[in-house]
Amino acid sequence: MSQFKSIERLSHILNFVNDHSFPSREQIMSYLESKDIFPTERTFQRDLKTLREMCFIELKYNRFHNGYFIDEESRPDFENWMHVFELFHTARIINDTIIKSSGNIDFIDFDRAKMRMNLDTLGGLLKAVVNRHLVSFKHYSYWREEERTMVIEPHLLKQYQNRWYVYGCFQDGQFRSFGIDRISELEILNQSFKPRLKRPKEVFDKLIGLVYENEKVEEVILSFDPFQGNYIKSLPIHSSQKILSDDEQELLISIHVIPNYELEEQILKHGERVKVLQPEWLRYGIRDRLKEALEQY
Repeated sequence: MSQFKSIERLSHILNFVNDHSFPSREQIMSYLESKDIFPTERTFQRDLKTLREMCFIELKYNRFHNGYFIDEESRPDFENWMHVFELFHTARIINDTIIKSSGNIDFIDFDRAKMRMNLDTLGGLLKAVVNRHLVSFKHYSYWREEERTMVIEPHLLKQYQNRWYVYGCFQDGQFRSFGIDRISELEILNQSFKPRLKRPKEVFDKLIGLVYENEKVEEVILSFDPFQGNYIKSLPIHSSQKILSDDEQELLISIHVIPNYELEEQILKHGERVKVLQPEWLRYGIRDRLKEALEQY
């Protein structure tokens, strides 16, 4: 329970500093007290150290404004840790509810789409990523319809649409992603490696999904009808999403991404409620795929 308390306190501090302009220590402490959290000055300083050394999030103090702010270089880690903290909060809410009565599980309905995956494989890969050890495994390719043995330098575990992937490179430097649900006979090798990427997560910052054939970022402009626009505003397609206009006729947004197959899939799933305006080649590409889909009927 104390771990939940610590996580709750850290997430409240980060949220408050992110949502306010240079809040002072007194303002942060007052906010925590409003959440029934009563840290001491020593605890607050220890929390700043934890965020800096364990989460790589630097809360800096500005003497002119007499308050704290999140260092810009910490932004990527801030976004990732807030997602982790949200998972912890969700787990605590469910735990506090279910523990009162096992019958309470009847009031929660989880997504029942299950992916076949060995959790030992996920744990082993994570261990290899953290300790920088080469791994060997067999991977089945849906495209080739065959199983091959792979030896890679694992750099990152990534989740996309309820599936887990390991992102790594062969010893010739070629990077690829492998679906963990199709991995078997995992072996963590004694041979270590030096990471070829300092921040492998940044590879996917300009992507939707995992696959890309080039590194050219393009501006994609999409028009949604007002009804669908409500969902797009509450759950953006990509972190670069910007609203260009929002009225009774349409929601117009732009995203800056490397166009790929997963982007097209995201657009197509909105059906008649979305229209591609730019780039032109993508507009015609989506049109042609819709024509092919229509021919199925």
